[in-house]
Amino acid sequence: MATDSINNYLSTAATTATTTAAQTKKSGTSLNMDDFLKLMVAQLQNQDMNNTADTSQYTTQMAQFSMVQALTDLTELSKTTYSLSMIGKEVTLAESKADGSLNVITGTVEGVNLFNGDAQIIVNGANYPMTSVMEVGLAK
Repeated sequence: MATDSINNYLSTAATTATTTAAQTKKSGTSLNMDDFLKLMVAQLQNQDMNNTADTSQYTTQMAQFSMVQALTDLTELSKTTYSLSMIGKEVTLAESKADGSLNVITGTVEGVNLFNGDAQIIVNGANYPMTSVMEVGLAK
């Protein structure tokens, strides 16, 4: 009985160390499928041989992780599509100044910059993040 507790502790410690190393390596970004598989292998390597893991749990977790990853990809695609649909439309933007006040900019969306998964619209020759859009309307 005491041996099982030690093995469970060692398995948990190894998984925690692997998770911490993955998060440190990524420096604040989310985990991907490769990281998930590394964690799963670490769990399998450190399991108690007298009480092996249920493989159906791993299959379920992998399916759930795949679904979350697909939803994340769909969200990114949706943001890109929305930003592209704004080309030619009149927008009102809010930009924060250093003193805390808002600078309101109105203009027609001339284009979109898509870089590193981040969509920025071009208004009056300047780039603005999509989060600064306050109002969208038809161009005059």
